[in-house]
Formats: sequence, structure tokens, C-alpha cells
Amino acid sequence: MKDITAYNHLITYSIIFFFLNSFLLPHGLLYTTFLTPVMIYYLYKKDKLKYPIFGLLIILIPMPFQIYGGVDLTSYLLSNIIIFTVVIFMITTFFLGKANIGVFDRIFRKALLINSILVIVALIIVPFSSIRGILWYDEILTAGVEVIPRLKLFTYEASYYSMIMMPIFLYFLLRVLYGIEQHSMLILIAVVVPIFLSLSFGVMGALLISFLFVTIVLWSKVPNSMKQFVILGGSALTLLLFALLFIWPDNPVYFRIENIIDGKDTSAMGRLFYSFMFAKDLILNSSILFGIGAGQVKIVAHDMIVNHYQYHGQITEIVRIPNSMAEILAVYGIYGFALKLVLEIYLFMKFKVYNNTYSLVLFTFIFIYQFTGSYITNSAEVAIWAFVFTLKFDEFKLTSPDLLSN
Repeated sequence: MKDITAYNHLITYSIIFFFLNSFLLPHGLLYTTFLTPVMIYYLYKKDKLKYPIFGLLIILIPMPFQIYGGVDLTSYLLSNIIIFTVVIFMITTFFLGKANIGVFDRIFRKALLINSILVIVALIIVPFSSIRGILWYDEILTAGVEVIPRLKLFTYEASYYSMIMMPIFLYFLLRVLYGIEQHSMLILIAVVVPIFLSLSFGVMGALLISFLFVTIVLWSKVPNSMKQFVILGGSALTLLLFALLFIWPDNPVYFRIENIIDGKDTSAMGRLFYSFMFAKDLILNSSILFGIGAGQVKIVAHDMIVNHYQYHGQITEIVRIPNSMAEILAVYGIYGFALKLVLEIYLFMKFKVYNNTYSLVLFTFIFIYQFTGSYITNSAEVAIWAFVFTLKFDEFKLTSPDLLSN
């Protein structure tokens, strides 16, 4: 009975996280934030409070230098509290994953089923503009292109939706490629269609690069179906891009690439390049070592970021640098930037991520994506990091007991 109760709690927690975390809440606020006291109690019961204390220490170290450099104190303290709740969420997710690895197949299946039902509903309501906004995010993809609906379900934005579902999508995609999933074609449709409908090019690009990288590195260890997937998928993508660019140039992809080259589309270059330029300018005027401090980007660089990235509506109230590592650099300087990378590499080695295909693809994906999108308090990113180091599914273990020993 105790195990059933724990499983039901975990299912509830998972459904809130994957589907309802921001539903009907102001932009930037999450239900998991309100659950922070429950998470602290869970960590206390498991005798794991030393980990959030360590996280708090990391946040506290640069505080004297940041406050001395000058901050808006109200925004600074509130933002640091929010960052600490995200740290607690990541640590809690890590230990929940570690303690319940055996039930995550069931959890992921329930989540995929719920997601598939919601996608079907979303497709039905596409023609009805009055209610489409519940599950879709209307966006001008680039200059010269009409508004295109992007799938977001109950999240606040399409890229966040595709990112938060990535651990589930990747799990089932690998099971199909490994030939261990029943109804593989149906599962493949349930995985691929939502990612495509989200039109999250950054997420899709990071996933494709991750698959390519891991397949090449583990060429002798991954199944032939995974090699074929990469070869055929890469060939199909190349042919598709050729057709979109040269045979049928009157399409949104062509217009976006053209606008990026002409400097009219600030989204791609803004995330990959200008985000780090903004971060560099901010810390040069404050502290290179410790950054400008939490909650200061929206004050110091509000107009610059809103105008450059052409933010509009409610999103102008939650101004961020749309690149996780660039925002870390701006907020915490070299200290935060270097520490994050060191921790990622340390945990990669400690938990032998390289000996599990699922973990390695997921690690590569989120490692790449943090340099191309996301933001410091992105619950989807921190959850993926927690999953990388805990969800080492047995079916994806590599044949060698230790890849690096070969």
C-alpha cells in the first residue's frame, strides 16, 4: 500500500510538471515553485538537506560582491529566492528519479498517452482561432511570413513544451530504434508529430546533432537501426532542405534563412551570438568575476533586450537573455559560467553517463541546448539535467562495462 501511495504521488507530481506547471499562472510562475516546502520536507525525510545547503552556499558566495557593485535589492533578493527554489526542484527531481527508476517506464507511458490525447484535441481546434490559443502559440516565424501556430499545449511557449517532453520522446524513440517497443510505428508518430508541430528548430537541431554525435562515437556499440536512422534521417533532411531552398523557395524556412543572412531575423543569431555579446557588455560594466547579480538583467538591459529580440505582450515583463549559459555569464560572471561547466563534467564522469545511450544522448542534447537557448530558472532544463544523471535505463546500457576503459 505504501508503494502504491508513493507511486500515485509521483504520478501526480509528474503530470503537474509535464503538463500543468504554468497553466493559468502569470508568466514566469510555476506550480512546482509552490511545492518547494514539500520538496524541502522530502529532502529532510531522506536526510539529503546537505545538497540544497551546498546549492545555497554557491548562491551566497558572490552576494557581497554583487551587492557592493550595486543592485536593485528587491528584484535581487526575489530572484535569488526563485533561483534557490529551482535548485531545490532539481535536487528533489534527482533523488526522486534515483529512488524510482523502476516505475519511470509506466510514468513515461502515461505521460505519452496524455500528450497524444491533447495533441489530437489541439489538431481539432486549430481552425477555431477563438480557442486555439489554449493549446497553440501563434507566432510570426520570420519577416515576410504569416502567423504560424506552434504547438505548446498548456505550457507558456512552444520551445519550452518540446524541451520539457524531450526525456519522454527520447526514451520511446530509442526503444523503437532498439527494436524493443511494441506498436513501434504508432509510438514513433506519437513522438515525432508533437516535436514537428512545435516548430522548435533549436530543440530539433540539438536533438539531431546529439543523435549524430552519439551514433558516430558509439558506432560499434549502437544497434544498426540507430545507424540507419541517422543516415536516412540525415539524407532526408538534406534533400528536404535542398528542395526548400532551391526547388520551392516560396516557403517559411527559405524566408527565415534569407532573413538571418540579411540580418532581419534576430532570433537565431540573437540566441547563438548576440546573447553572449550582451552578457559580455553587462559584466564589463559590473563585475567580470561575479556578474551583475540575479534579477538585474531586466532592469539594466530591459529596453535593449526587448527591442533586439522584438518581445511583445506579457513576455516584456519577464526579460531574460534567451541563452542559459549567456545568462549565467551575465548574472554570475566567470564564477557561475565556469562552475556550471565543471559540475556538468564532474557529474558526467561520476555517474558514467557515457555508458548508457539514453543518458549520453540526453546529456549531449541539453549540453548543446544550454548554449543555444533556455534560461537560468528553466525548470525543463534543470529536470533534464536531473534525469541525465539518474534515469539510466537497463535496456540502453552499452555492451562494454566501461566505455572509457577501451
